[in-house]
Amino acid sequence: MPLARSLYLVPLAFAGAALAAQEAAPRPEAKAPVAEPAKEDSDCHVRFRFHHHPSVFGAYVQAVAPLRDLKESLDRRTGLGLGVQWTHDHGDWNASRTRLEWNTFPEGGAVGPQGTRTYAKNVILSFDHLFKLNQGWSQAYLVAGLGGARWDLEQTTAGQRTSLWTTKLAVTAGAGVQLGRRVNLEARYVVSSVASTFDANTLQTSLGWRF
Repeated sequence: MPLARSLYLVPLAFAGAALAAQEAAPRPEAKAPVAEPAKEDSDCHVRFRFHHHPSVFGAYVQAVAPLRDLKESLDRRTGLGLGVQWTHDHGDWNASRTRLEWNTFPEGGAVGPQGTRTYAKNVILSFDHLFKLNQGWSQAYLVAGLGGARWDLEQTTAGQRTSLWTTKLAVTAGAGVQLGRRVNLEARYVVSSVASTFDANTLQTSLGWRF
């Protein structure tokens, strides 16, 4: 009978061993919480995108009135021009612009004692700076530019035609108004020359369209 009584203790021994093994087993370490991105970062990103100013392309047509020596040689004929421009708005009242245009003047009547007839055209590349005068739907601005003009003059005297090609400095000053997002009107005075004794200043009035 002592053996039978000791058999009752066997289940208790197994239960005790299982509890001891469970206490000895290594416990998994708790994972550190993952930090969420700060809200300020996303706010900064939004503010950065808000201040981005894209470039704007445009085209324009214009009337060009010759002045000084060019005016007399062309018998006061008014020319026409076409141009394209790329404007980058810097915000806070300033913008920069690259302008490329082609102008042509019809052949004028015979002028001078020899009865010379003159035909002229030019290509102007100018780098302009725009100074805004106000903010809002309609914006007035001033223009100051520096570039070059490629002149082509053809003159006919007593049946003899001569041609002159030359590249000269072109200085621009003017004013304009931007009407909404698309249309702008502008007047420019361009100082240039064909030779040291031949001034070729022009007065331009343009109507532009932004894409």
